[in-house]
Amino acid sequence: MKSLLILFLITLSFYSCNQSSSGTGKVEGLEVSIDTVLIDTGEDFINLRSGIYFSGLSNDGKYLFNSGGTSPYLERINLETLKFEEKMDFDEDGPNAFGDYVYGVSSDVNNNLILTSHFSTSIFNIEKKKLKEYLLIGRNFEGDQLVKGEQFTSKIIPTKDYNIIFGLVENHDTGEIFFVILNEETDVLRKVKLNGFEKAKDFTVRYQQGRGATVSPQNTEIVRLGNKLVITNPVFSKIAVYDLIEENLKYYPCLPTLTAPEKVGAYTREVNSREEFNFRKIEIGKEVTFLPLMSDSTNNQYVRISILGLPKMNDKGLPEMNDHNVFISILNDAFEVIKEAAVAEGIGKLFSTPIPQKPFFKDGKVWLYLNVHDELAFVRLDLNG
Repeated sequence: MKSLLILFLITLSFYSCNQSSSGTGKVEGLEVSIDTVLIDTGEDFINLRSGIYFSGLSNDGKYLFNSGGTSPYLERINLETLKFEEKMDFDEDGPNAFGDYVYGVSSDVNNNLILTSHFSTSIFNIEKKKLKEYLLIGRNFEGDQLVKGEQFTSKIIPTKDYNIIFGLVENHDTGEIFFVILNEETDVLRKVKLNGFEKAKDFTVRYQQGRGATVSPQNTEIVRLGNKLVITNPVFSKIAVYDLIEENLKYYPCLPTLTAPEKVGAYTREVNSREEFNFRKIEIGKEVTFLPLMSDSTNNQYVRISILGLPKMNDKGLPEMNDHNVFISILNDAFEVIKEAAVAEGIGKLFSTPIPQKPFFKDGKVWLYLNVHDELAFVRLDLNG
């Protein structure tokens, strides 16, 4: 661990001068400096059983809220002072109930919390008062309908007045993904199929065990970045963008220069053993995986991380994913790649743990989760050098 931490404290620079096929011509190099910070918990502790995978930033970027999962609390971490501030205990029952198994935490433009559970999504203010609840399962809509096999997935994004919500619907039979707009006052639902996003189904692995199943999906995600809703999938670099001002949906290739633009292999989706399930996941992970776009209020650019798995054989002769090549791309406001770099050897280890990374971008830096002897730390990649 000490050697890894020393590596993170070294300032490194990386350059590439490849020709971009995204229409911008030459892609410039990118200087990246690396440091680590440790969160001061005082006499408390942070539950890192799921890392920060079920966490979300406040809209102003000041706080990280980590979900207690099946327990009704959030852990509030001040990213400016680097201190654990509060364990926010919510009501288990009543009008301000937390919800069962909160697996999604985000923030709206009012800086209120959006908590996503299995059956509903609720808006809470910082005083833990429930302001709004959206029930999206088992509900009849006007306008477009949800047919058999279709349901809301991922987080929803509400407007400032909470009357309109945006989100994603997946058809689990066909793999089709839809961008949806729901008017809460009229119950009118509008569905727009996301062209090509069904390709992700070809890279989903499933192992059936009796009545249960283990699934390794390729989840489509939606995030709000300024006045745009950006929809991404790990399988390809292409994104869909809904402009909240112009009210239109467009696609952008976001073509990288250092990796392929998508996964291309042919894989068996239904497997018959745990060993085959793990092997298939590793094979798919050897191809490029694209993480969601990120941005902050400091500029009009977007940041994306992509990774390539580097498996090795263990002592039992079985492959294990224990390292990755990591790349950072900078995109302009037209979603063209303008800068790109491979990140230092050693950073890939952070993407090789059972708990997936959930990077976020704050003050010009990409923050990556690191567990240091069960203490929360972050590796920060400063893109300003």
